[in-house]
Amino acid sequence: MYAKAVTQRRSGRPRAGSAPDGGRREALLLAARSEFSAKGFRGASLRAIARAAGVDVALIAHYFGNKEGLYAATFELVDRAKATVRAALLRPASERAEALTRAYLGLWEDESVGPQIRALTRSALGDDAALRGIEQALLSGFDTLADVADVTALAFAMSQLFGVAIQRHLLPGSPIARLDFDAVVDHAAPAVALHLDGHAPRQEAQ
Repeated sequence: MYAKAVTQRRSGRPRAGSAPDGGRREALLLAARSEFSAKGFRGASLRAIARAAGVDVALIAHYFGNKEGLYAATFELVDRAKATVRAALLRPASERAEALTRAYLGLWEDESVGPQIRALTRSALGDDAALRGIEQALLSGFDTLADVADVTALAFAMSQLFGVAIQRHLLPGSPIARLDFDAVVDHAAPAVALHLDGHAPRQEAQ
């Protein structure tokens, strides 16, 4: 559905003196992440986003189709996550569950991207339209990884990690929030291995 929305974009007029094509799209994404993080999906204004980006509001339809499409695209900061996840999945089978767990949860800890991930996720909870935006972004992400992992198994593994991340970062009263990062990885990786491989990794004999 998202792909169809993107292919049916309307053309929009860039403002005079605005950034080149790719720069306008990136400017919109930057402004949208800030607006959605601060005001949530429903409170965010497309006109305010366009104004902050210095472009005509029609360019949102041109690039993203609609508000849901723009919201989904704000998770393109997950382009970095896709590369990180792909690298983890290319590790030897005995290492990839821990590598995936450490890589994905590490994004939430990373101060360069973690605050936006947390804010965007918080804004989506309880909002059906915003959740559809996340769904579009996730499904697109899984499809791009089909050559290195079983998509269904990966979806279950990532759902496990997403739940851990929410408890750790959005539910401060959770016991998971009080653990140090390595302890979280140690607890979560065996469950991820069950989803990816059908079994937990064998522990070395002591």
